Amino acid sequence: MLEISDPLVVPVLAGFISVVDWIGSNRDFFPCFAVCGKTVEIDPANYWKEAQDKARRALGKLGWFPGVTFDRETSFHQVFAALTANSLQSTTIELTSGQDTPYLMIVEAPMGEGKTEAALYAADLAMCRGFARGMYIAMPTQATGNAMFKRVLDSYLLKRGHKGKLNLQLVHGDALLAQMADVQEGEIPVFKPENIGEDGADVEAQSWFTAKKRPLLAPFGVGTIDQSLLSVLQTKHWFVRLFGLAGKVVIFDEVHAYDAYMSTILERLLHWLAELDCTVILLSATLPEAKRKALAKAYSGRDDTEYKRYPRITLAKPRHYPQAQVDRPPVCAEIPTGKSRTIDLQFCDTDLAEMTSTLAERLKQGGCATVICNTVNRSIEVYKHLRDTLKDTECMLFHARTLQMWRREREEEVLSKYGKRDPQEKDAEGRFINPDRPHRGVLVATQIIEQSLDLDFDLMVSEIAPIDLLLQRSGRLHRHPRKRPPGLEIPRLIVLCGADREGPPPESFGRSIEYVYDRYILLRTWLALRGRNEIKAPDEIESLVEAVYGDSSEEADESWRIALEQAFATMEGEYLASKTVARQLLVAKPQDPADLVEEFNSQLLDDDDPQVHKAVRAATRDGDPSITVVMLSADTVLTPEPTVSEVRRLLDSSVKLSHKALFHEFLQNGEAPAQWTKNAHLRHARLLRLDERNSGRVGDYRLTLDKQLGLVIETEEG
Repeated sequence: MLEISDPLVVPVLAGFISVVDWIGSNRDFFPCFAVCGKTVEIDPANYWKEAQDKARRALGKLGWFPGVTFDRETSFHQVFAALTANSLQSTTIELTSGQDTPYLMIVEAPMGEGKTEAALYAADLAMCRGFARGMYIAMPTQATGNAMFKRVLDSYLLKRGHKGKLNLQLVHGDALLAQMADVQEGEIPVFKPENIGEDGADVEAQSWFTAKKRPLLAPFGVGTIDQSLLSVLQTKHWFVRLFGLAGKVVIFDEVHAYDAYMSTILERLLHWLAELDCTVILLSATLPEAKRKALAKAYSGRDDTEYKRYPRITLAKPRHYPQAQVDRPPVCAEIPTGKSRTIDLQFCDTDLAEMTSTLAERLKQGGCATVICNTVNRSIEVYKHLRDTLKDTECMLFHARTLQMWRREREEEVLSKYGKRDPQEKDAEGRFINPDRPHRGVLVATQIIEQSLDLDFDLMVSEIAPIDLLLQRSGRLHRHPRKRPPGLEIPRLIVLCGADREGPPPESFGRSIEYVYDRYILLRTWLALRGRNEIKAPDEIESLVEAVYGDSSEEADESWRIALEQAFATMEGEYLASKTVARQLLVAKPQDPADLVEEFNSQLLDDDDPQVHKAVRAATRDGDPSITVVMLSADTVLTPEPTVSEVRRLLDSSVKLSHKALFHEFLQNGEAPAQWTKNAHLRHARLLRLDERNSGRVGDYRLTLDKQLGLVIETEEG
């Protein structure tokens, strides 16, 4: 129960009032009684009952009524009928079974060990025991969010037995496209509050009931990390996001993927989630020790987290304002380890001919390989070369810079060919059989496949990347029990890097790679790996991660010492500059309500607006901002007020562009159709008209759509 002195009264109450106001302003639910020239007759005896009936109908149409009634708690085997708890899941059950109040749990274990099922079971216990009212799962990307949505819906929610409106929705900018029907059964297609007050507020409120934001208010949501991080940034209605998360189980997957800058925002969010009585579950395969302690401190207020060897589970209790920390330190439990597996580690030059020759030799007798590139342009270059050279190999390209409809089709195709397949087929020895799997295939992809997608390859080639991400990528090697082709019986990771394995540090790992990842982290990663021929998992995961992110590193000569010092100074300067920008947008820590009101009595930003997206993006992800561009043929006629189905078709023909020059060009000079200004999905999008060759021009750039390559960006000269 919140007291009037509780700092949460201000944001939670503000969020609640906003949602109530938006619903009450919808005339479809609450038509106006007054009619010009007529006397209004209201029966006081029936008014309250009629108002309640209207409210119930409104909440039902919005998918929030009847409320969820959770089933009785049961065993892991009953929740996941096809699974028997392994050591990780058994340790999770042992720790969470003794909890009757909110907590933070950090699960660190190798890839493919069932962390998701462990987290879902812990969430199920919290909801059944009454200290959680729902669940939100935050994923690192849209692709992983889409996959997790289907997994949670099919493998958990539809089979669990909870009663009421089991309203699971997808939460990210393109969630409308991932829904199979226009709306959930029995719900309204478009929510239109009216006359809320400030100019444009109707459309702003409407956006909260679209597939982009509304699921934060629903009992169950799966989506990207961005929507949850925005709840502690000074954007419009940040308090509505906090209201939506309050009292839920919030699961963050792949937290190692959040860089140091993004983690700063996550730590502030954890502080608020502790105050909001949220049970928080963090999942990672490769979390540095310093980051584990920082995350536990953000939630509990304590910096004396117990240490146990990896793999492990950390459990902490929430602090509450004005108490700075909980009474007892966070505890840690070791997860019993099974049989260690050895990943063969090799190195190859970045030259396309050498890489192609290596693939041809390794796949001589069949097999499925992936080549993971760090940029879209490089992935296109590699794919075109392999497609033209490896004539007897099925080559495929998978990245995010393509039309939404093509990306969705490609994602389904990739999962069909390189996943488990559903329903699962097994041979007599229990090994997976996938008739769609190519005899000889190569998937060229970006980082889009390194997290959460349940893919399995016989061989992996990857450009150099930070050690934690390389280890994460290797989790897609021999992921499923499957009969392997001759010569590929052991998992093998080939790292593409032109650096000398014994000599001085490279002058550069490549301009594009060092634009994506800090040179300092890449140097320490190379130092940790260059003398190795294998990696043992999980035995060596912690030591490798600490060798790169810890306080000490491998001894190196003078040239390496100088290179590391210079790279560290550059990284530290960029990090501090970015952090300064982020702090200007961060919501303050929980504090006295009067101070909180004073703190945010300023103009807040619309996070959907690309005009301010750069600042907001800088505080959620340390990268270039993006803008949605709808690409249509020159003769396409725009509808004045597009329906939900028409909006979906338009967004299906869109691509998100984070190319810095193109972002600014579209932002300043791109066509913003007047027909879209009052639509919550399209109001900040830009339109590009395409000629008969599927090409369009903006500024000095020509953009060409190709179904295999995606969006190809060229300068007019090139």
